[in-house]
Amino acid sequence: MQLSRRRMLQGVGAGAAVGVLGTPGSATEPDTDTDTDDNGGSDTERLFVHPETGLLEGIGDLRNVIEAVGGTTLFEYDNFEFVVAEVPAESRSNLLEDRLVSDVEEDDETGIPDEWSPSIPDLLDPGGGSDCSMHPSQQPSWGVERIGADDVEPDGSGVDIGILDTGIQTDHCSVSVAGGENVTTSGTSSDYEDRHGHGTHVAGVAGASDNDVGVVGVAPETDLYAVKVLNDDGEGRYSELVAGIDWCLSNDVELITMSLGGDSSSSTVDRAIEEAHAAGHLLVSAAGNEGNNGDGSCDEATLTYPATHDDVVAVTAMNEDDTLASYSSVGSAVDLLAPGTDVTSTTVDNEYAEASGTSVAAPFVAGVAALCWETREEDGPGPNDSIREILGETAEPVLESCEEGDGLVDAPAAVGDDRASDGGEHPVISSSPVDRVVSAFERVVDLFTGFLEWLGGLFR
Repeated sequence: MQLSRRRMLQGVGAGAAVGVLGTPGSATEPDTDTDTDDNGGSDTERLFVHPETGLLEGIGDLRNVIEAVGGTTLFEYDNFEFVVAEVPAESRSNLLEDRLVSDVEEDDETGIPDEWSPSIPDLLDPGGGSDCSMHPSQQPSWGVERIGADDVEPDGSGVDIGILDTGIQTDHCSVSVAGGENVTTSGTSSDYEDRHGHGTHVAGVAGASDNDVGVVGVAPETDLYAVKVLNDDGEGRYSELVAGIDWCLSNDVELITMSLGGDSSSSTVDRAIEEAHAAGHLLVSAAGNEGNNGDGSCDEATLTYPATHDDVVAVTAMNEDDTLASYSSVGSAVDLLAPGTDVTSTTVDNEYAEASGTSVAAPFVAGVAALCWETREEDGPGPNDSIREILGETAEPVLESCEEGDGLVDAPAAVGDDRASDGGEHPVISSSPVDRVVSAFERVVDLFTGFLEWLGGLFR
């Protein structure tokens, strides 16, 4: 894989703290739109700046417009014409009046929960040691066993998963990191180490190595890429999320998993998601941890962004007893259910931890997608829509309500689906249990009829 580097022109301080695992915090409403001076007055705004289509001769023209109003360009992207800039608050109207500028949008915050508190199980405590031979013997989490990922032949070989998070610990005994990029305003581009723990936990669920120590992931041979879009406090901006998607586009990373969330939607992030989807990438997101009333309905619509986007697979979480986790967000945009409560995975300091949240559920789905992707004839991005259909149509109904979307992601059923290997497009079938039984019966009849025809041909 040829790695590229986007231009982060100038770093700025990260915003206020956010979050619950996979969703921003709600205790305090942060002021995300402006920085303030010592007297508390508005000083600058951090904005996405979109050019007027067809008028720019180069990105330098847009940079000149920003500089003319006293602003500074912070981010330029490989695959998108818009930029991110910090401009004086009073200059926003001047920026919009320029004929080269189409529109601007605030660069809002995203992140993980600051109350995320993983626990270290006694049976998997390596004592913080770096000697891998002293780590406990490997055991799959209950989640890996529940979705049947330990009972399939594909292992994710040759498939890339971009973990858009706080980074990944690169020398963990149970995780192999293929590469990555730090797109935050903290540290160098090559410093994608995880100093928080969240990203390493997510990575372990998706693809911890099958090497006899610690834990094992859903797709243990997948290539994990640490795309650091959140800083060491688990905080980030939409501009950094876009930069992570941009990096995955430039480097043909097929699967993009986002265990994070924000309060507000963004037309700019929408554009990045839609272009990644159109290019054949599959994007998976935590549904959010805003809770549910447990009545089996989706009237609450508590999902966080970007899980609400149609081109994103939104994943909610269940407990080990096959019940919906009380913290899980719900809504009509939910696509799939996955294990999310007390799931053991890797974390920083070469340790293992149990943690809960839809952030934990999302990489289970990304891992199963990698298992399916491995069996495809296509190499690289492309079969995202077909893989998404397979995941949905082979999911196991557990809750029998819209809270689970199509149901619990099912590794053996997904990998065993004909479309997971033949690369062909099949018509969408109903996800209702009755229609699934009817469809399965029809396929058995077709196979039996074909066998009889073949057998009759032997005697003609």
